[in-house]
Amino acid sequence: MKFALIFQNDTAAFLPELFLAISILVVLLHGSFLGVTAASLYTYLTPSMVRLTSLILFLSLLLIVNNPVGSQTLWNAIFITDYIGSWAKSIVVLGLIFCVSVSEAYMFSARFRAYELFVFILGIALSLCLLISSYDLLSIYLSMEFISLIFYVLASWKKNSYFSAEAGLKYFILGSVASIFFLFGASLVYFALGTTNLASLALLTENLTTVSPFIYFGLIFMVSALLFKLGAAPYHMWIADVYEGAPTFVSLIFAVVPKVAFFVVVLRLAFTSFWSLFPMFWEDFFCLCGLLSLFIGCICGLGETKIKRLLAFSSIGHVGFLCLGLASGSLEGLQAVLFYLVIYMLTASFLWVYVLHLDLTSTSSLLTFADAIGLVRSNPFLGFGVVLMIFSLAGIPPFGGFFAKLNIFIGLVDSSFYILAVFAVITSVISAFYYIRLIKIFYFEKNQNWFFFAPLTKGASIVLVLSGLSIIFFILSPNFFYLVSYKVGLSLMF
Repeated sequence: MKFALIFQNDTAAFLPELFLAISILVVLLHGSFLGVTAASLYTYLTPSMVRLTSLILFLSLLLIVNNPVGSQTLWNAIFITDYIGSWAKSIVVLGLIFCVSVSEAYMFSARFRAYELFVFILGIALSLCLLISSYDLLSIYLSMEFISLIFYVLASWKKNSYFSAEAGLKYFILGSVASIFFLFGASLVYFALGTTNLASLALLTENLTTVSPFIYFGLIFMVSALLFKLGAAPYHMWIADVYEGAPTFVSLIFAVVPKVAFFVVVLRLAFTSFWSLFPMFWEDFFCLCGLLSLFIGCICGLGETKIKRLLAFSSIGHVGFLCLGLASGSLEGLQAVLFYLVIYMLTASFLWVYVLHLDLTSTSSLLTFADAIGLVRSNPFLGFGVVLMIFSLAGIPPFGGFFAKLNIFIGLVDSSFYILAVFAVITSVISAFYYIRLIKIFYFEKNQNWFFFAPLTKGASIVLVLSGLSIIFFILSPNFFYLVSYKVGLSLMF
């Protein structure tokens, strides 16, 4: 009885995660019981699974938003509930609802009949929520492994595709190396300071006059593993091959959902636990990763003819901007990073849903720019929306992407990183070339053959309208996004 009372608050704060864990078992049972009947009657199980998964994710979102417990540590300080955690969990679950909404038509087209895909989607929601709430190096590692194992399976989901098998194998081998790096880094930090709790690490490093090299090496290994998961250079080797080889629906999940969760962990390490090392370590580390990511993102994307690879290199460049925002080390820089994450997720979800729509009608296994020719003639409204989102990604005013990049530039200039700001502007201009080349193909290239595009599904239409309107709403009233990101930044810094 006493034990139940001690952890009553912790259980109340952990309700979304507990609900998701129980829901995974329910969906697994639902699918296994109905699967036999569906197989014997040749019926299709996906529509009922889509509805059930969407309902579970929506209820999880309500539980996250209406969490009765304020900012506090849970389960002996292994986890934490705070404002940035609730914000990040809401974005992750919303991103997964977007993904589930567009899954049905793609699964039917790609002949994915396995209901287990939806079990994995709920597993992604649970593991990312645990990762966001983690307040100990060991809980971060275990949550990271949980999400990684699901991603390895999803990347190689197309059993009859060599590209998918290659993507899964590459991701598995390189991801395992990244996990070993994180564990090795955590053990070095534990060796130097004797604890793995983030709050205890913050107290121990607050007034350090001399810093052990073990701490530096440990942090380099740990943050390298996290930046690998984000696809930042020089840890970007896997990202283009995995995005291209994995099924398009899985690439959509990879591109839209996990970035927010992994960035929250990086922020907790840099701005909470080891804030005292900022001028001597974090600044140089994030600057180096940011510059490399921007350079590789803009140069490697120039010669690409495949849409999924182009979006992969584009994402490397955007992670570079986020790393530069962290390098400024100020509240303005932190606010700019959080703001950029939201705008990027909305824009990427729009473009990846469009790529998914192309994949439904394309006959080739690898999507090239040629597959996009004729879209503007067959569906002018969708074509115009895609063009607006590409402008936003390129950072052309007055779209959300421009203001997201502008905030990063302001943070860099305020912190006197003038050369970095100039380099970021130059790479942004270079990368605008391959975005504008896409628009040129949409509007000015003529196709020799007949082109046909499948009509948009209801789910895809809703996702496109919501993400597109959010970017346009931002143009009309930007203060809401600014205030939310500022409040989230404040909750982490103080």
